[in-house]
Amino acid sequence: MRKSAWILACLTAGVLGGCRDTLCAEIADAYAQVDQKARPCVARAPLPAFTAANCERQADACDAKDRERLQAQLDCYARLEACVPDQRDAFLDAMARCDGAAPSNACEAALF
Repeated sequence: MRKSAWILACLTAGVLGGCRDTLCAEIADAYAQVDQKARPCVARAPLPAFTAANCERQADACDAKDRERLQAQLDCYARLEACVPDQRDAFLDAMARCDGAAPSNACEAALF
């Protein structure tokens, strides 16, 4: 879901009783998409364990810079093509490059 759609969802949720942290929903969505893209090559994408509920509780540990870096990482994941079995290593290398935009250790430890 694009940011504008998340904003609309947040505004709607705000009227109905509160807005959850959209960053957590975006991470969950991105991880699900990467996992699907990785399936032709591996049983499960090599991503850290993630629970949206934990993220919701701990999201305030991430400052604006952390959120920018996470968004860059998620955007990178979105650009990944589905893995092709004979190009498994290239896919995993591309995933690793996305991880170069990781947030601070404090933010990462809180969310994951």
